Amino acid sequence: MRRQSGVTLVELLVTLAVIAILVGVVFPGFRGLMDRNSMTTTANALVLAVSFARSEALRGAGTVRVRARGATPSWAEGWEVVAPNGDVIRVFEPIPNALTLTSAITELTFNNQGLLQDGTPRELTLCLPGDSGVRIRVAATGRPDTTGLDETDCPGA
Repeated sequence: MRRQSGVTLVELLVTLAVIAILVGVVFPGFRGLMDRNSMTTTANALVLAVSFARSEALRGAGTVRVRARGATPSWAEGWEVVAPNGDVIRVFEPIPNALTLTSAITELTFNNQGLLQDGTPRELTLCLPGDSGVRIRVAATGRPDTTGLDETDCPGA
């Protein structure tokens, strides 16, 4: 009797069915993982912008600002670091659509001592609605700090 190599049509169909089921089960969880990764990346970019602006101000550049971008300034449109003369030093991209970034302010201003210009601590809240989030608090000293939020702090979309 001759031995055959390869796969039969039935084996191929069973394999494709198993792969389809696995993709159907794994993909929704993978999407959540990607969104949470985007949230972490966005929070880190905002902390970077604050730290960068503060260090530029401390270097003696004068008053340096981190401000929301857009015709109607919105953190969702991204943000930029602005030198005392008005030149944009660094630009940060808009946030992914799955996220929300809210704050009562559209600008943070650091003086030449690295302190917030008005001496009032500020907060920005980055959320993945219905999941989790990050609160970014900028102390009066200009130092950023992050705190994790849970789904009760970031209600569904």
